[in-house]
Amino acid sequence: MGTSYSLAVYSDEDTQNTFSKVSNILENVNQEMSTYIVNSSISQINQAEIDKWITVSRDFLDVLTYAIDLCYQSNGVYDVSIGKLVNIWGFGPDTVDNKPTEDELNYLSSQVGCDSIILDDNNLSIKKVRDVSLDFSSIAKGFAIDKAYDFLVTQKQLKSFFIEIGGEIRATTFKYEKQPWKAGIIDPLEQQKIVYAFSSSDFNSFALATSGDYRNVRVFENQKLSHTIDTISGVPSNYSQKSVSVIAENAMMADALATALNAMPLDEAIEYSNRNRLYVLFITEEENSPKLLFSDELQRVKM
Repeated sequence: MGTSYSLAVYSDEDTQNTFSKVSNILENVNQEMSTYIVNSSISQINQAEIDKWITVSRDFLDVLTYAIDLCYQSNGVYDVSIGKLVNIWGFGPDTVDNKPTEDELNYLSSQVGCDSIILDDNNLSIKKVRDVSLDFSSIAKGFAIDKAYDFLVTQKQLKSFFIEIGGEIRATTFKYEKQPWKAGIIDPLEQQKIVYAFSSSDFNSFALATSGDYRNVRVFENQKLSHTIDTISGVPSNYSQKSVSVIAENAMMADALATALNAMPLDEAIEYSNRNRLYVLFITEEENSPKLLFSDELQRVKM
């Protein structure tokens, strides 16, 4: 998926076999959902003709089903059919030197939409009905973590564990002897500093994802552009030093929700978080300093 992963476990027994099995689990997800692999399932779908049914796995269909549901819930702000726009701006696996033309952007953005992919749950198949490509970069890492987590909780020899892929994490409630895991959130303005730390023991399920505009950027005509793309205009957001961190019942949800909220205007994102009772930390910039904003649900945890 174009990033790294790490796994920490506490056990009195040898864990080499555990690490190998987790590696295989992640590789299987990678082979299905990574656009960086030419023959992955998602790449084959993206290369397929419009209106051609493609058989997929139950895992793939479950991820896409959740993504489409969130697309509708967010009024299209979150949309995994945005792959061609991601690539044309150089945020995908392809190398891009030139800024896309207005005609290209108008056409590709007109194809994107929550209804651009049709699902057949009974036959485990999907088809594109418009000229789109899928991009699971905002959800696949979280799903892979959940697959690894589901395996790790069945391993009786493990006392606790913590798994991370590209900054998204999931962990047991406690680390060792009732000591919680700590997950630090960095300052978008000074990325060597931690401005807030979540404690695993404060939540029933400790799955955390962060989305921000400040790490993955490209420069066109001396303008910094974020990897967060407006699904209507097809244009990336202007670079900003902010981040959104979400704690959810699983890492897939946290991953996707963090992306969706980061793509919304701040007031809309806060309202969405409060309406849906989400645990969310927003970090914005105010007078060259980080400003922390807590959703209502997260504020209750702090109290």
